[in-house]
Amino acid sequence: MKSTELKAFKRPDTGKANSKHMRREGKVPGVVYNNSEATHVFFDYKELKTVLYTPETYIVNLDVDGDKVSTIVRDADYHPVTERILHVEMLSVSDDKPVIVSLPVSLVGKPVGVGKGGKLLTKLRKIQVKGIPTQLPDKVEIDVSSLELGQTIKIADANITDLNIVTPQSAGVASVEIPRALRSAGAAAGGDEAEGGEEEAAAAE
Repeated sequence: MKSTELKAFKRPDTGKANSKHMRREGKVPGVVYNNSEATHVFFDYKELKTVLYTPETYIVNLDVDGDKVSTIVRDADYHPVTERILHVEMLSVSDDKPVIVSLPVSLVGKPVGVGKGGKLLTKLRKIQVKGIPTQLPDKVEIDVSSLELGQTIKIADANITDLNIVTPQSAGVASVEIPRALRSAGAAAGGDEAEGGEEEAAAAE
């Protein structure tokens, strides 16, 4: 997994009123969980955006008032309208304890169905895996080159053998959609064939 640096600062006060005040000042309240210990902190909003507003998944090397700890983002709350970050939870990680992490999906290859006029749709942008963060890849590559028109590739079909996948095997990862124009053309062709068959039958009578 990729890593990045981020600063956090211990919160002198907690509570809803304090959290609202901090957000008005461009700060984001949060919590860092380290085993059974929870440390209330806050982040600079602009710096935190570089970690959360991205498809990438990072090991976040936190500097909390001079104390260094390696973490991952466990959860984040966003405003339902503006999508502004309201709160974030970080979980400490180590090289001897596996954790569940969401890794971005990278689709590899051009589907056969796209060459026939279909459109590739991504259904799942991240896959949950379990492992030691420093030993995990930056992304999960899935080959979609064999997908035909109307087909969907599921995790079970993706042949991911080197990772402990947590996301259900039945989850669809990507599909090749048949565009409306292509469906209409197929329906029209079918109608023409049907009409032709009726004309031939009438002539035979």
